[in-house]
Amino acid sequence: VITNSSSNSHLIVRLYYGDREHLNQLASQYDVFEFADHEAGYVAARLSRAEYEALITAGYRIEIDAEQTAAAARLVAGSPSPQSLGIPSYPCYRTVEETYVTLAQIATNYPGLATLVDIGDSWDKFTPGGAAGYDLLALVLSNQSRPGPKPRFLLVAEFHARELTTAETATRFAEELVAGYGVDPDLTWLLDYFEIHIVPLVNPDGRKKAEAGQLWRKNTDSTNGCASSYGTDLNRNCSFQWGLDAGSSGSPCNETFRGPAFFSEPESQTVRDYIRTLFADQRGPADTDAAPTNTTGLVISLHSYAQLVLYSWGWTTTPAPNATALKTLGGKFGYFNRYVVQPTIDLYAVSGELSDWVYGELGVPCYTIEMGTTFFEPCTTFQNSTYPSNRPALFYAAKACRQPYLNPAGPDVLQPAVTAVP
Repeated sequence: VITNSSSNSHLIVRLYYGDREHLNQLASQYDVFEFADHEAGYVAARLSRAEYEALITAGYRIEIDAEQTAAAARLVAGSPSPQSLGIPSYPCYRTVEETYVTLAQIATNYPGLATLVDIGDSWDKFTPGGAAGYDLLALVLSNQSRPGPKPRFLLVAEFHARELTTAETATRFAEELVAGYGVDPDLTWLLDYFEIHIVPLVNPDGRKKAEAGQLWRKNTDSTNGCASSYGTDLNRNCSFQWGLDAGSSGSPCNETFRGPAFFSEPESQTVRDYIRTLFADQRGPADTDAAPTNTTGLVISLHSYAQLVLYSWGWTTTPAPNATALKTLGGKFGYFNRYVVQPTIDLYAVSGELSDWVYGELGVPCYTIEMGTTFFEPCTTFQNSTYPSNRPALFYAAKACRQPYLNPAGPDVLQPAVTAVP
């Protein structure tokens, strides 16, 4: 039963797709979430009322999730209670400005361990005449008194504006690393011998719209012919397999709009260029070329929401050349966060996304971790469950970046102990 008569409101639904081919088509046309129950045959999605009616007419089975729909309506209505810090009604999530203040404080308080780098501009800052926009910032963590080269781990977050858990997780991870140096032997060793790069906000312009209560996904590029649901999906804008109608759309108003050309957006260009400065190309040009077993480097891209660890490929059911090693390392992440580990294609087809680009172009393993249970996850859930379960997976990832295709295949020491010898 639909109780809200507003023609502009959206519905959060369980959309039954029939078969995987239909699911891939739906993911290219509608705001299909990452949460899916393939056994039951449905995927979570956000539909306008016109989209809902059209799909019903087309014969699709759709169940409205009244609780999630009401929650989305409350976001738009805003919070009646004032608060001094954090996103309204979600004080555990720092705003863009608060996140950047934290990054600057880390760099100031730990000058021998942390460096804050301006790596590029958001769309609004890049484009004159509109909103001020933001710098894209990377926090580089390593003991600078110990010479390199050192293995590199990159953590990126907030490609999609509404995925609040991701930027906060990346920021808390950075805080824990520097706070543990000289206190925790494991973290001290990690910062002595590894180099960790953290980009917590790939899409700060869109994030400001989410902070205002919108379920905004894309960046804020308004030049492609859409009046309201404008923007480009930054995680469909990479060059690898860009343009396939597989989980991406050529329609500017679609939530998975891939952009007018690959790497058309300043945010995706910035991430591309930064990654190329960190990692060498270690894989051949053919889709069937495997990266060498001694490949170094690792990338994690944080998203929400679902409880999944995803690895290449996303565009084809053919296993990636390094599929066995990718699954092995992903299994280690799954051991810690208890998430399902699978190729991205097992969720639904995607193209032009970051993980496939990093692996496909450079041979460096790149995983998408889908965190949590909803986009605007309640603080109690995030702080008591989502973050605690994912932090050890991220620490393991940082350690694994030295030889990600080799080290995870061996045993791991999880609880070291010392026994006194009489």
